[in-house]
Amino acid sequence: MFKKVSDLLGQTSYSFKKTQYWNKGNSTRPSELFDFLSLIARWEEIVGPKLAKVTVPLKNQKKILTILTNHSGYSQSLSMMEETLKAKILKVFPELQGKINRLNFIVSTQHFEQERLDLLKRASVHKTEEVKSKKQNQLHPQSPKYKALKEEASLEFADFEEDIKEKLISLYIQNKEKNSH
Repeated sequence: MFKKVSDLLGQTSYSFKKTQYWNKGNSTRPSELFDFLSLIARWEEIVGPKLAKVTVPLKNQKKILTILTNHSGYSQSLSMMEETLKAKILKVFPELQGKINRLNFIVSTQHFEQERLDLLKRASVHKTEEVKSKKQNQLHPQSPKYKALKEEASLEFADFEEDIKEKLISLYIQNKEKNSH
């Protein structure tokens, strides 16, 4: 007999606070939560836009990535492509090497869309926090450090044409700032 997704989800307790994620008392580091939310956020990049609309990663537990689908046909197709799908996941997230050994599929036409939207919303919040963090690390064009780096780059690329020179200056500043962190 097939289990309902709500029954399966009822067996697992999740807390999606910024600093805590736990599952039946098994403490998991916050970074693992963020890795999983990043996986949800970039799922379309991994499986493509068509499959992303009908599938979503649900959980990664005991090295088994569970994927929720809204039709058994998608589960069957993806299970035949398991190795390819795992390779794509690891290409985007190399830090998940050894953390996903197998894929498991749960089919729920009734609950799929609500669960998918809920997970995407959580992943979107996580992605927004990443973007804010990156923006905080960027130099402001009026800051003295930015101006100094721009002057340094301008001298370095003085012999280039203006349109190419601007792109090189931008890359130079980004590289210097990235290496200073």
